[in-house]
Amino acid sequence: MTRLAIVGIDGATWTIIRPMIEAGELPNIARILREGVSGVLESEKPPMTPPAWTSMFTGLNPGRHGVFHFIRRDLGTYGVLLNDSRNYAGKDMMSLLSGRGWSVGCLSVPMTYPPYPVKDGYMVSGIPMPLAGDSIAWPPGLTDEMTEVLGHPYEPDVEYGTYDGDTETDSDDLAKYAVLRDHLFKIERERLDLQRHLLKTRPTDFYFTVISVTDRCQHYFWKFQDPTHAGYTEEGNRLYGEVIKDSYRLADEFVGEVREQIGDDVPISLVSDHGFGPQYTDFHVNAWLEQAGFLKRKKTPRWTLGMLPLKYAFAKIGLAGVGKALGPLGKIVLMRPKIKKYPDMRDVVWSETRAFATLHGICINRKGREPMGIVDGDAAYRQTVDEVLNALSQIKMPDGSQAVDLSGVKEDIYKGPRTPEAPDIQFQMAGLSCVTKESWGDSELFGTRKNAPISGQHRFDGIFAYSGPNAKAGHQLQGMHIQDTTPTLLYATGEAVPKWMDGRIRGDIYENPEEPRWDDSPEPGSGGEGGDSFSDEESAAIEESLRGLGYLQ
Repeated sequence: MTRLAIVGIDGATWTIIRPMIEAGELPNIARILREGVSGVLESEKPPMTPPAWTSMFTGLNPGRHGVFHFIRRDLGTYGVLLNDSRNYAGKDMMSLLSGRGWSVGCLSVPMTYPPYPVKDGYMVSGIPMPLAGDSIAWPPGLTDEMTEVLGHPYEPDVEYGTYDGDTETDSDDLAKYAVLRDHLFKIERERLDLQRHLLKTRPTDFYFTVISVTDRCQHYFWKFQDPTHAGYTEEGNRLYGEVIKDSYRLADEFVGEVREQIGDDVPISLVSDHGFGPQYTDFHVNAWLEQAGFLKRKKTPRWTLGMLPLKYAFAKIGLAGVGKALGPLGKIVLMRPKIKKYPDMRDVVWSETRAFATLHGICINRKGREPMGIVDGDAAYRQTVDEVLNALSQIKMPDGSQAVDLSGVKEDIYKGPRTPEAPDIQFQMAGLSCVTKESWGDSELFGTRKNAPISGQHRFDGIFAYSGPNAKAGHQLQGMHIQDTTPTLLYATGEAVPKWMDGRIRGDIYENPEEPRWDDSPEPGSGGEGGDSFSDEESAAIEESLRGLGYLQ
């Protein structure tokens, strides 16, 4: 019999849920709120899917679990690697309960690729992961079972690269949104079918799933239901104004299905990794760094030297057969002059650059840490950090209002041995309605979002709800942080809470809180080995899809 279920609703916000409930909708979610506790769940900094979900299921801050973004800095270089499940190395709720003898079922939870063994259960990975193949599920053979249930191979997500979410165009092609909408709902409804099958045929003590359609729809369809957005039109509202609400209606079906399968008396929790709101503006951070004198780059277009393998040189002049006949010699590289038309990170003059953008933050080009660092010593580092923070505080939005409303250094935001992997400076602008864009071809500091496919963006205020025996019916929780989720749910099930967790136990989920049980065992291994589970081809495909969602540039 199931002892605890968590239904994650990615990107869910009370600003949409509560009005729908007041209108008589979302009956399954409404029941949990009526019978249990609920409240705003403050997200991680930044409020992004990977650090937020990882903080949720580990009870740790990113300075200890090591996930700050979909990507992580490849320290010692200017490059980045994709994050994966090995970053948090057994510190998660799934591993913890599995080690205590609980059977565990996990469906589409972000940051669980590659899937890892759990007791008497299964794990179907969530993003980021390959969109095909048998590596996305454990145990071996589960992907074949999923194919049999669905009648075709399981499709975990849309390939978003084709939607190019960040590019502003002269006009908005409304037809493409219908294709995206239908694809998103097809995938989620098939996942609902898969959930039903797994709950019936593979019952587990702990069940954890995350619904993604809410997040995706709010990213791509926000402007169609928001008259304050520059991309709002009456035609767009007529066609797509209900899409976001439809995604919440589908999420409510998931919740109802879980309750039906596990029983009314089983504790159940609803969690989101962050909230949502409109994205009105882009901030071209590299243009700002350059204009503020922190970054130097070569101008384009310009002549440069390009590399061309010999076999391709022959192919260009119509002698491809000769190139093939050369065998290994065809790999010899020729240097040739070419015009570099488009700017990118390769144009940065590192010998004259003190700060650069990465992971939605800013890093100092520090000597001894970066391969071509020039900021030498602690005093110079601190001075540069202060200069960047001061310059950020001077930025004004196009309407003249203060742009940056939250900024800080990583040591003030994170605590733990993985803190050095974070950007040196984190900041947010205009309540997250303005988001940094690390493109290189823009000269203006701000751009208005109108026709770009992505029109909605994350907020700090996510959701938490819990219903179970003795829960304080209808109680509103105040001041809950996403790191509090796992300690609180362990406490709710009577399990001992590890003392190494950063999150707090929220005893006020009960009318008469009991004393918690504590686990004195040491914190599991340090982690930090993520980023190598993907082949080059998989990495390229995943990164392209994340660009389509606006997470990479």
